[in-house]
Amino acid sequence: MSRPRLRLLHETNPQKYFPALYLLAERGAVELVGAHRYSVAKEWLRAGLIDKTPVAQRTKNALADLWFRLTAGRVAGEVIVIGFAPWDWRLLVYRHLARRNRILYHTSWHDWRAGQTPRQPWPGVFRAAMMRRWRAFLRDPNVRTIAVTPAVQASLAREMGVAATVVPHAVPEVFFAAGTARAAGRPEAGSGLRLLFVGELSRKKGLLTLLEMMPRLAAWGVSLTVVGDGPLAAEVARAGAGVRALGRISDRAELARIMAGHDVLVLPSQRSEGWEELFGIVIIEALAAGMAVLCSDHIGPRGILAAAGGAGLFDQEDHAGFEAEIARLAQDRAALDSLRAAQAPLAESYSAISVAEQWRAEIERD
Repeated sequence: MSRPRLRLLHETNPQKYFPALYLLAERGAVELVGAHRYSVAKEWLRAGLIDKTPVAQRTKNALADLWFRLTAGRVAGEVIVIGFAPWDWRLLVYRHLARRNRILYHTSWHDWRAGQTPRQPWPGVFRAAMMRRWRAFLRDPNVRTIAVTPAVQASLAREMGVAATVVPHAVPEVFFAAGTARAAGRPEAGSGLRLLFVGELSRKKGLLTLLEMMPRLAAWGVSLTVVGDGPLAAEVARAGAGVRALGRISDRAELARIMAGHDVLVLPSQRSEGWEELFGIVIIEALAAGMAVLCSDHIGPRGILAAAGGAGLFDQEDHAGFEAEIARLAQDRAALDSLRAAQAPLAESYSAISVAEQWRAEIERD
């Protein structure tokens, strides 16, 4: 029996978002025939400005992605995993792939009501036409929809009449290995509570809230390491003692090592128009690496931490409660260990090994 021929199509980095599918390819369960970015010029720029990808590599990627776009009409007999934001106009470029291939459309967007998705058709006169095309695509007999969370699955059923299967994002094994190594080691004697923030350095991620807390928390021996880049990079650099900026880290093994050297991931995200924290893969990565997590009660973190009774969740407006919990954990290591013990078991179901089997079932399903 021949292996399924698998192709990936994502806006930015297929390997980052689909580690479980790469694991299937490494194990010989599928033949990975291509991994593409559907946004060619925009991704060439983004990869240089944000990921710092060398110009030669991103130019090679862009040319390969453009060639696939131009020749996609010849592709047949494959299973193609597509990750587009709802209503993205580029669906018009690639929807014909469903004619001669099986499509697994993958989405993490939790609210499919008109006007609530991040990519609204413009100008507005095209909105109804674009939504009709999206509905037709999702209901095509050759297209199945994969939802990252049950909340996404429910919204698709309610708003689009589409029955989706839940397959979560996967965490690479390097994070679990870092957590195992951490557990085998000894904690640093007399070290204070080590906080870690990972993400975009912006207001919506709650970074200003953290920086405002730090002078008071430093009195309890609390330190904060910031990983990421964004508009608040200058504020982080000026934060002073107790705050360390590492910049953006794309290497997953390096991020796993950093996580294993910290105690608590802090993510006090703040809702803004059309946005709240969705799945929050960084939360699972932190749990796998042996950290505890404190975060805002947004739809993504809530879906992850609900199985632990919501341990570590805070109302986004409860800044005082968030700060008080950090201070408590800094003074009471038993409380920190208890929080970590409550949250740690949640990571296993998101391991690349576990999620790979879920993907395999969908790929092989008739």
